[in-house]
Amino acid sequence: MNIKTIALTLALGAFAMANAAADKVVGFYPYWSQYSQFYAKDIRYNTVTDIHYVGLVPGEDGSLAFADDYDAENFKTLAQMSKENNVKLIVSVGGNEAEGNLKAIASSDELLSTFVSNVSSWLSANGGDGVELDWQNVTADDAEDYAKMVNALVDGLSGSTVTAVIYPAAGMDAYKADALNRLAYVDVFMADQMTEESSEVVPNQSATFVKETLNSVVSAGVNADLLVPVIFLYGKTWAGAQGLGTSHQGTGSGDEGYVNYAELMNKFDTPDYKVTFDEATQSEVAVSKDETIVFMGIPSVKAVAKQVKADGMGGVAVYDLHQDHHEPIVSLLVTIGLELRPQVNYKPGKKK
Repeated sequence: MNIKTIALTLALGAFAMANAAADKVVGFYPYWSQYSQFYAKDIRYNTVTDIHYVGLVPGEDGSLAFADDYDAENFKTLAQMSKENNVKLIVSVGGNEAEGNLKAIASSDELLSTFVSNVSSWLSANGGDGVELDWQNVTADDAEDYAKMVNALVDGLSGSTVTAVIYPAAGMDAYKADALNRLAYVDVFMADQMTEESSEVVPNQSATFVKETLNSVVSAGVNADLLVPVIFLYGKTWAGAQGLGTSHQGTGSGDEGYVNYAELMNKFDTPDYKVTFDEATQSEVAVSKDETIVFMGIPSVKAVAKQVKADGMGGVAVYDLHQDHHEPIVSLLVTIGLELRPQVNYKPGKKK
């Protein structure tokens, strides 16, 4: 085989891998969705390949418990319907304020063994195809313990999917790339960019920022084909602001300044808001006489999906499922799907 043939073979192989990798669409489904009257039966399973249920809380003794016991029955339905629709169900363990218990578990060989065994037993008893480690507020001091826990889960849960959500904004020195590269995939969570401490309005999330964040993770040694960026399905509102770069008077409409994407689409049905796409940041901005809203819409989410596909990454995730619009023509899940899984029929089923 001559050099030209070898080069062509390698190029075609890289092209095929890049186009085959980006086919995962992950939907986060937190337990509190029930309080928005969004249940397992309301999920459009054809729009996702994986559902991440949030979640389970680890005890300092390595035990596991529902974050909300009232959601146990709903989880049974979720497990059943996920299986019926050929969607993988991943159970997220950890979350807010769980880092102390996770650190205690990871720092003890005995507790870590118990924890992995309990995860395996829980999945067998309750359903689910795997687990996601959600160790928040992790620091460089935790890097050894974090890697130890990742490796223990991968080694101890053979046959199950093991993933993790990482937080690059806290610093990539908290993660060891060789441990993350053993995972099935890695969800990349980005902190809100627009807060009350911001003196002027900036995008809360944007395709440009997503790309920069993913590049920083790859630069830290994590395999690109594992990465799944998490897109926020909510906008943030700022009173008195008149667009990007203007000052604000604090949070505006919605729940403490948060408005989910479905509600935003209803807001924009009126002439009160002028909605534009900012090319520089690849994000959406809506301005009324009273406020500015920064959010991710169809153009920016489409840009993320295209970039992920072009770079041969793992796919795209959304946070969270209940906030998307149910109409396919404005659904962000469908927008992602049309880029990553165009063969799927996203038309709504006929009402019986």
